[in-house]
Amino acid sequence: MRRLGQGCARQSAERAVCGAFVLLIAACGEVAESDSEAVRLEPDASVVSAPSEMSDVVLLAGGTACVIDSYWYRVVCTDPDGGSFSFGSEGEGPGEFAAPSSILRGAAGTIGVTDLQLQRLSVFSGSGEFLSSTAGIPSGFLGDGARGMNGTLIGRHPKLDADGDLSFVSAEVDAASGRVVWERAFPEEADVVDCSTPTPGPRRRQLGGGYHAEGGGLLFVPCYGEFLVWYADRDAATPDAIVRSTYVERYPTDEDVAAQLQWLNSLPAGGFRPSFDEEEIRATPKVWYGSRLVDDQRRFWAVSHWNAFDEVIPALSHIDMYRLTDAGPQYALTVQVADKVVGMDVFGNTLAVLVERDTGGVVAERRVDWYDVATVTAGR
Repeated sequence: MRRLGQGCARQSAERAVCGAFVLLIAACGEVAESDSEAVRLEPDASVVSAPSEMSDVVLLAGGTACVIDSYWYRVVCTDPDGGSFSFGSEGEGPGEFAAPSSILRGAAGTIGVTDLQLQRLSVFSGSGEFLSSTAGIPSGFLGDGARGMNGTLIGRHPKLDADGDLSFVSAEVDAASGRVVWERAFPEEADVVDCSTPTPGPRRRQLGGGYHAEGGGLLFVPCYGEFLVWYADRDAATPDAIVRSTYVERYPTDEDVAAQLQWLNSLPAGGFRPSFDEEEIRATPKVWYGSRLVDDQRRFWAVSHWNAFDEVIPALSHIDMYRLTDAGPQYALTVQVADKVVGMDVFGNTLAVLVERDTGGVVAERRVDWYDVATVTAGR
């Protein structure tokens, strides 16, 4: 298997490109054209959303956007005109939730909700009436951002291998029975690419949490966003393309450093305390780790340019869009929207983003903003 490595010049804030084009393909991967100016979008509609610990947002036909209200164990759906309805409550009975984890757009206007604790999929009508449920979804099953629920669910779940080690496998689950109809463990990142930027977590990470495209394609985003690894056929032995994303190294600001030091100093004396200091915080690049999805038109969308775990709320967010072809992901454009995007969905030519906005209060305000992306994506 080919592996892209650190033989290329380390990426800087302006992106270093190594060598001639032929060498670049062989040793570095194809570099996306990321120098084009971002296209600033203005929302067609914006509605206040309920506070929540969850960031899932899903568009239904007609433009209604649904989010999880984790504090009241329910799903709230709002249209761009401000009309809304909600369904669900705390419990384990029909139509109730213990830990709602993801929302799915079903066929014929239905809405699916997975429950991580109950290992259950519940299906509701387009207006919120409970229809049915499926128990026995694999323990720890997490959706990959594919919003469709056309007979199966796509995502990943933890599984013990032959050596007794726990790993994540990509899987497809029958929505009617909960039975796993396909699954596969993919290679470790280090066997495919060499990350140039130090990242948190295990030293050897699996390719995991891939994003499925219609037609069987599967996209991975290793190194916390430095590369895009594309399998045109999810059962292929090796990837068909490895492409550099628009990721660039960005270092913590003074505000970032102050927030991290404040957290360190708040830890109780005598307890566990990470062994890093201010100098290390400043010297460690921030990683690309935001909301991502593949839409119904084989386009990959990814929030970039900030770390999803930051407490800082930026005034603007950038979203990169790639076309997924059999030859690999092709960078198309970057759009710029207001506030901090914590979740998003794209259905047809509508982009819905769940954002956090700093309004000067103790808790950031959450809103759903709708955008028409038909014009900016046409021909790209």
